[in-house]
Amino acid sequence: MVAVPADRNYDGKGGCVVFPPFVTQKEMDLIEKKFVVRDSDIFVVAYPKSGTTWMEQIVHLMLNNGVQGDKVLSEAVPWVEGANRYQGLDKLLNQQSNPRRFHSHLLYHLMPGVKLSRAKYIYVARNPKDNAVSFYFHSCSKLGYDGTWDEFFDLYIQGKVGYGSFFAHVLDWWKASKNSNNILFVKYEDMKRDLKQAVKTVADFLQVKLDEELWEAITTQSTFESMANNSKANLDWVAQRPQFPKHMRKGIVGDWRNHFTSEQNEIFETIYAKYMKDSDLQFDFGEGVII
Repeated sequence: MVAVPADRNYDGKGGCVVFPPFVTQKEMDLIEKKFVVRDSDIFVVAYPKSGTTWMEQIVHLMLNNGVQGDKVLSEAVPWVEGANRYQGLDKLLNQQSNPRRFHSHLLYHLMPGVKLSRAKYIYVARNPKDNAVSFYFHSCSKLGYDGTWDEFFDLYIQGKVGYGSFFAHVLDWWKASKNSNNILFVKYEDMKRDLKQAVKTVADFLQVKLDEELWEAITTQSTFESMANNSKANLDWVAQRPQFPKHMRKGIVGDWRNHFTSEQNEIFETIYAKYMKDSDLQFDFGEGVII
């Protein structure tokens, strides 16, 4: 695994991937050498700002009998490649009892154990227009980005943001999910449309038996409103710039319409068509628009 600075491009074809500056080569080397995946492990995976925290909450509550507990989500479902922000990878791997649960933004070919273990991987995908807007605000708020939306848009469509190209990331996981029983591919928009059904889908995948009480507890505590007002879920793991929203901003489908210019939308749809032309994956962009 090779980590390169965020100003380097990654097209999903080679051995390099763009990482945020705090994910260093040291972390990637440690993951490759020390992360021994157990068959009982559970991973929540997504391209950044696609619903990772949302799915972490569902999985955490499901495995904790519907109880939030004292730990913030970043501790209850720790971040694989961000382990240095917490207790370090060694402690992270050794302190958890089965089933261990983690979250990650790694691309498919960089994910520990994904081809050889029986571990479970839940991949969450969000329509890329809303994702781009959410990623912009997240970058301003927590990653120190001080450019404009227009500048960020150009970086995003070139894959010059943390974790590289949205399309390379999502399409690799989508293709893998179609040929694997241990990868569940979930769309953010489907979760918004019917959260209770999404909880049931995850429970079936993890082979967790839901009674009505547990099902309701998970669903109620996993709504955007509930999580936004929950200090254990609305994460604030790095310095917050006061002029920008907190970790959970809006959580709606179609907010891109408030930020994309007509020209940007045309550019994006051309790029979208180029990358997605050979895929049967479709996204809901809000207001019934599917392209």
